[in-house]
Amino acid sequence: MKKLSFTIALLLGASTSAQALTVDELAAQFEAYKKQQNAKFEQLSSENSSLKQQNQTLKQKIESTQEQVANNTTAVEVVSENIDVVGKTAEWFNNTSIGGYGELHYQNRSTEGGNSHKEEIDFHRFVLFFAHDFSDNLRFFSELEIEHSFLSDTDTDGGASSDTSDGAVELEQAYLEYDFNQNASAKAGLFLMPVGIMNETHEPDTFYGVERNEVEKSIIPTTWWEAGVGGTYRFDNGISVDAAVMSGLEVGDNYEIRGGRRKVSKQTANDPIIVGRVKYTGVPGLELATTVLHQTDLAQSDKNPAVDLGSATLYETHAIYSRAIGPGTFTGKALYSRWDINVNNGDQAAEDQYGWYLEPSYRLPTSIGDIGVYGRYQKLDYYKGADKNYNIWEAGANWWIHNNVVLKANYIYKEDTLNSNKDERGFDLGLGYQF
Repeated sequence: MKKLSFTIALLLGASTSAQALTVDELAAQFEAYKKQQNAKFEQLSSENSSLKQQNQTLKQKIESTQEQVANNTTAVEVVSENIDVVGKTAEWFNNTSIGGYGELHYQNRSTEGGNSHKEEIDFHRFVLFFAHDFSDNLRFFSELEIEHSFLSDTDTDGGASSDTSDGAVELEQAYLEYDFNQNASAKAGLFLMPVGIMNETHEPDTFYGVERNEVEKSIIPTTWWEAGVGGTYRFDNGISVDAAVMSGLEVGDNYEIRGGRRKVSKQTANDPIIVGRVKYTGVPGLELATTVLHQTDLAQSDKNPAVDLGSATLYETHAIYSRAIGPGTFTGKALYSRWDINVNNGDQAAEDQYGWYLEPSYRLPTSIGDIGVYGRYQKLDYYKGADKNYNIWEAGANWWIHNNVVLKANYIYKEDTLNSNKDERGFDLGLGYQF
């Protein structure tokens, strides 16, 4: 009972206290509560603005990152393209080769009887090679030559021969070669005739004497190239066979073989040459070869009906043998070549044109480079407006100051067997290189 009375008293006291608050006090409390809520709202609004600002900044960063990624992607693509271009350029460069050779000659020659004396210096040849491998079995090769240093406006011999003091710019080779397999290949374009020792290999560091030998120059005639197609097959026993069908000579009324070369410059092509060669290299140091060429109309008479020449055949055979003797190497060379020409109505002396030579040499390695000495005898009977017949004795030395750089000197005596007081004698000096 007492507990109930106490509780009622407490309730009545609390009620009395609550009733004691005035309206102003309640308004003040409400205003304080309102300010408190406004402060919280402003705080939340400020925080929301800050979050919006952070969101905008983050959005800008994302857009910037996306732009940077796009730029980087473009840059990567450009770099990739550049790498591809560089790779293709490097591949082209690695598959392309450049080389060349050149030779400078000095001649001091006199003819007996006081008829003539020649002292002459001539940068005879400047040649550049360009080759490219398209694949492992398809390649291109070319050879561009400047003769006698420059080309003047006047061609002294009508383009019939490259032997002019005015010089010449010549495309000696430009052909494609394809390997069917390890033994068989074919080529097409402008290339050297497969004949003789020097016609295909005539760089100055590969032969003795300042000038090329006169038999191969006048009879073969080195350097001789034509346009056509050819093929080679190499047997495993050292025998190789070459065959080709090529543009032919156009010999004029002086019946000179060398002058019949037209260098594939708008050249008449009525009668082609058919050529075949068999070569044997199955014994170390030995090379044996035989070549036969045939042309049905040596004058291309459809263009030159006034020159009455029929068919012509060239026979050439040679042997090269090298052997180590003592500290050096002995090499012997022998070559024979002959034209049989059908001269219908003209000088019958032009029907048989031939030449041969023998050349022993000895090459000795020394501390200052290889030194080689040689001798050569040539017998030459050819036609150039008249019959020409010579016995030629020659001796000299080569000094290879580098494997591909050579200094040369030789003495020559050229006996004219058909004309007295026309013998020629003198000496030559020269230098040559290839790379």
